Amino acid sequence: MPDIEITDECRALIAAEFPSDDTGQRLSSGKWQLVIDEETWQRLHKIRRSGESISDCIIRVIIITQHKRGLL
Repeated sequence: MPDIEITDECRALIAAEFPSDDTGQRLSSGKWQLVIDEETWQRLHKIRRSGESISDCIIRVIIITQHKRGLL
């Protein structure tokens, strides 16, 4: 399973959208390391825009999803 490094903001949105016991590991850089499954990894790379970080991609997808559900 692949690891990703994400920002605090991204981690907070993920935790709000997908409550889980797996909080990841805080790195010395201040980012978080999370293990994701291969399918999620492939989907992120498919929808990730050129020059966009993994964190920004995840944040964009969560905001769009919340907007479609009427939460924003």
